[in-house]
Amino acid sequence: MTQQLDQYNARVKRINNPRNNSFKYPETGMVIPKRVSRQLIRTNNRIRPQKAGMMGLLMSLSLGALCLIGARYVRIEVAGISELDSGPSFILAMYTGLALMAAFVIGGVIMHKSLRHIAAQLAGVAVLAVGMHNIVWMVLEQVAQVFSSDYIGQVQQLTVPMSIYVNGGAVYQL
Repeated sequence: MTQQLDQYNARVKRINNPRNNSFKYPETGMVIPKRVSRQLIRTNNRIRPQKAGMMGLLMSLSLGALCLIGARYVRIEVAGISELDSGPSFILAMYTGLALMAAFVIGGVIMHKSLRHIAAQLAGVAVLAVGMHNIVWMVLEQVAQVFSSDYIGQVQQLTVPMSIYVNGGAVYQL
């Protein structure tokens, strides 16, 4: 009995030592902290969301742009909807909405849920929505490997290079 009491008193002495931040419970082998911050208690020991750094914003921007390219691919190659079949306003709203939904879902999966990340995704979609035809004009051979020749011909027929194209007309040309 005295041996158990001595072991107990030695454990209490180690726990009460002011230099210890934690102690190891011998039966389970768990390290138990002596003091837990209020911040950790309030967050329920969850992973805190990271601040939106520059690389995260660039990743969100490119995510939005890639989602718009994917939405255009689905519209042209899978669904076969041409811009000549429907009005340009409907087409713009359709693939922009599809790209935004995809960007928000993928951004949520990769923990890009802050307002800055969402704004960067929206900016990526918006920039490519009005300027993707310039990419077609610049790298015609690479785009022709992904998109059909009908789409390439349609872009060359309806747009001019180095311009901003919104709702069926060029707003700005260099």
